[in-house]
Amino acid sequence: MTNYLYQLKINFKRIILRNKAFFLFDMMLPIAFYMLYTKVLTNGLSPQQLKIWNKDYLISMMIYGCVLGSIITTANTLLNDQTSKFNLFISLKPISKTRYYSSLAVIFVTLNLIASITISLVGIFVNKIDLPLYTIFKIILANTIGTIPLIMIGIMVSLVKRPELVNLLTNLIVFPLAIISGLWWPIDMMPKWLQSFGKTLPTYQLSVIDKALLNQNISNSTAFLNITVWFGLLTLLLLILTKLQENKGIIE
Repeated sequence: MTNYLYQLKINFKRIILRNKAFFLFDMMLPIAFYMLYTKVLTNGLSPQQLKIWNKDYLISMMIYGCVLGSIITTANTLLNDQTSKFNLFISLKPISKTRYYSSLAVIFVTLNLIASITISLVGIFVNKIDLPLYTIFKIILANTIGTIPLIMIGIMVSLVKRPELVNLLTNLIVFPLAIISGLWWPIDMMPKWLQSFGKTLPTYQLSVIDKALLNQNISNSTAFLNITVWFGLLTLLLLILTKLQENKGIIE
């Protein structure tokens, strides 16, 4: 247990505390979007409409911050460990690979938790969003757990093992995912066919859950089921890809 806690400490420092990209992109970019769309681009909204918009867009940017961390930071961290042979170093130490990867998973989830808390604090203190403490806690918890399937995507992207391809794939996944699922602007502004596709994505389903908690409504069981299905499918796909690469001798 002591060795595992030490591994967590090392990963926390190198992935979060010493990672400038995490603070710049995973937190500052969603905060910048949130400030832009709630403080600048709100002409014509009544005070009541603005109040609703500030809450709804807070949910979107909380999820967007987690999308950045789950896919971009996860993929690049695992790629860096591969190219720097850090994972080889781990395999030579008295630490199992299961412990190594499980400690990384804990850090990636923690990263999403920090991003969710930070962005929600901006909404509370800057836009004066008034929510009960238990409601905020439930939203942050649901948001953190609900983005675990996205971490699976980041892990799969890292398997290509080429920096240029990893960067290309993360951009091709993250930004269309944010746009089509309605994180940057309301999904009903899109064509009907694109709305139908966007509503199947895990990010949209998570926003449904978060907004239900925000408005203290009964949680949408269909959204929970959809995210669970996504998690199962992505986990299965990750296992298949990993096994294929092991058989080809690509993964140590």
